[in-house]
Amino acid sequence: MLKGRNKIRIAGFSLVELMIVIVIIGILAAIGLPMYFNHTYSAKRTEAIAALGSIKSELGFYYAENGYYPIVSDEDYVIGADWNDINTGELNGINFSDSSYLYICRDGIRWELRVDKNTTILTEDLILKYDGTLIGIN
Repeated sequence: MLKGRNKIRIAGFSLVELMIVIVIIGILAAIGLPMYFNHTYSAKRTEAIAALGSIKSELGFYYAENGYYPIVSDEDYVIGADWNDINTGELNGINFSDSSYLYICRDGIRWELRVDKNTTILTEDLILKYDGTLIGIN
């Protein structure tokens, strides 16, 4: 006489179920990661643009007092310049330091502010011109 075997089913996932879950997670990662990196790059650019706005305000104060913008013969660091009240560390954010911001104006009228690119932060320099044009935003 043959005895029937008791079938004991062990609860768990089959290989096919695990593969489907892995594929779904891969699709979600493929969609989500580029969006995440785009948003972080955008936040870094926004940090630099906000600092440029602060520097532009200081330039406006200088112009109101003197009737011309500070004249420098070569690009000069914004921090440490005698024409603004921005102290060391005030423009430091998570991604940029005081040495990231440069200013140039040779004639007292046309000036340019530049944020140096850093290969891990920006893909190109951000430049704010005297007429309000912002170059380097993609």
